[in-house]
Amino acid sequence: MIAEREAPSTVIAERSFLVDRPVAILMVFLATVVFGFFSFLRLPVSLMPELSYPTLTVRTEYPGAAPEEVENDVSRPVEEALGVVGGLRRISSISRAGVSDVVLEFSWGIEMTEAIQDTLEKLDLVFLPIEAERPLILRFDPTLVPVLELSLSGDGIQFEGDEGLRRLRRLAELQIKRALEPIKGVAAVRVRGGLEEEIHVLVEADRLRHTGLSTDDVIRRLAEENINVAGGTLREGRTEYMVRTLNEYVSLEQIGDTIVSATEGRQVRIRDLGEVVWANAERQITTRTDGRESVQIEVFKEADANIVALAERVKERVGEIDLEALEQAERPESGPGGRGGPGGGRRALAEEIYLT
Repeated sequence: MIAEREAPSTVIAERSFLVDRPVAILMVFLATVVFGFFSFLRLPVSLMPELSYPTLTVRTEYPGAAPEEVENDVSRPVEEALGVVGGLRRISSISRAGVSDVVLEFSWGIEMTEAIQDTLEKLDLVFLPIEAERPLILRFDPTLVPVLELSLSGDGIQFEGDEGLRRLRRLAELQIKRALEPIKGVAAVRVRGGLEEEIHVLVEADRLRHTGLSTDDVIRRLAEENINVAGGTLREGRTEYMVRTLNEYVSLEQIGDTIVSATEGRQVRIRDLGEVVWANAERQITTRTDGRESVQIEVFKEADANIVALAERVKERVGEIDLEALEQAERPESGPGGRGGPGGGRRALAEEIYLT
């Protein structure tokens, strides 16, 4: 009888705590909703989760070797030595001309720091050819993947041929890249494709032999004349001045006027040995948009940036860029950067420029 009477009193006490304090319970509920709402708004959204893939790539360069030599002399010895690494699930290799990639796939949950240390210890026991470089251990990081890729292309006579690809590359590097880099959350902007401009000094072998000079003499003189280095500091009372030596080339004519040697009162200049011309760097990649060549602009985000908000800010900035005005101003009378590049002088605007 006593036990049966005590049970209801306990239930009534518990119910009275919730019923008698409705305001307190309501405040706790509202606080939970409010804090949850603001936390939801500040919750970052990422394309890939923050994780570390249990994969290692051992890259070894073997200059001048054919794929078969790379496989027999580098890839197989490395595979045999690393096949006993703890936690290894799968091992494979890719042998190309001059390069060997051995891919190690580990089980999820393994401590990658210990796996790297174990891999390094095993690599020290591998005997590779003397010509082979020291193996490098590479890890894949999802944050190194661009979150946005923009394509820059154009229609019209100004964007045809090599000159058009050079113009697109200048627009991307000197204008669009600089406009996107200050955006909050953007870690880096990389430009790929198009044609990069270079200055080539074309020296004729017959003229070199006639003057008794070598290509090393020409390279050394060009390096000595084209400098921009710190010269120390200069103190004057409480003021300290930074001294810097500035003597960079600003035009093709200055390069051609560089004196290589002076013998018997006769000066031998670069223009006496050959010619200085604008040219293109060796192409490493070709990008296309809708079947035509274009320039690709890759946007990388900071580690803690919200990918959705970042994409919106980039799209807004892209919408603000006046591509026609940039195209008109990107090439001054003296060429790119005032250095007298090819195609100097302003021309009529292109029919259309696309940034997507």
